[in-house]
Amino acid sequence: MLKVFKYTLLDLTRNRFVLGYALLMLVIAQGLFMLEDDPFKALLSLVQVVMALVPLIALVFTVVYMYDIQEFTQLLAVQPIARRAILGGQLLAMAAALLLAQAVGLGLPLLVHLPSKASFILSVSGSGLVLVFAALGALIALRQREKARGVGIALVVWLLLVIVYDALLMWGMFAFSDYPIEPFVVPVAGLNPIDLARIMVMLEIDLAAMMGYSGAIYRNFFGSTMGMVAAAAIMLMWVVVPTWSGFRAFRRKDL
Repeated sequence: MLKVFKYTLLDLTRNRFVLGYALLMLVIAQGLFMLEDDPFKALLSLVQVVMALVPLIALVFTVVYMYDIQEFTQLLAVQPIARRAILGGQLLAMAAALLLAQAVGLGLPLLVHLPSKASFILSVSGSGLVLVFAALGALIALRQREKARGVGIALVVWLLLVIVYDALLMWGMFAFSDYPIEPFVVPVAGLNPIDLARIMVMLEIDLAAMMGYSGAIYRNFFGSTMGMVAAAAIMLMWVVVPTWSGFRAFRRKDL
């Protein structure tokens, strides 16, 4: 697995998409901090960019790259190498490359302009989203033989989690505002890793009041130590379950 990881990572270092991702994040983050006099206002804008852009890039890149290295994967599969080692090395390399690009593009501007706990939470949440959507992208690519179909499904998943989910959540909270919805608000937040990451950052910036009634519920739960542990566990499950499903699909796949 380490050899597969090494050669895949070497290939990714020459990949223009990864380099472009690092440059794009660097330009956006640096630009926002330069445009705003108040670094916290820049951070708020950066949160919205990270929550929308990072999942899209991680998802689409992973799907496309998995199809692009299909011939190399087939070559490895006929060698005396366990399939779990092949996929494990490839996934680790893709995750490492994306995390490194994000550390340069997002982490450096945050460290320079606003070295705070809120910036740290944003960096950690963004890294969690990279891992989640890289795992989802690999699962989609392994289950779909056609590249165009795989990319299409990836875009639909992104749209559902970024746009449709928020619209349905707002509608549900308004429609059932006369009923006790407290027991359901927190579990529903766990259904979307993007929403969960956004909540953790917003609570750290102390914007729960601006989030209305739901913000008070989120602060009561996620503001505690147990809530933080629960959020981390949910995010970890979003990584583990798609990864495990991807290994199963790869083991059964006819290459």
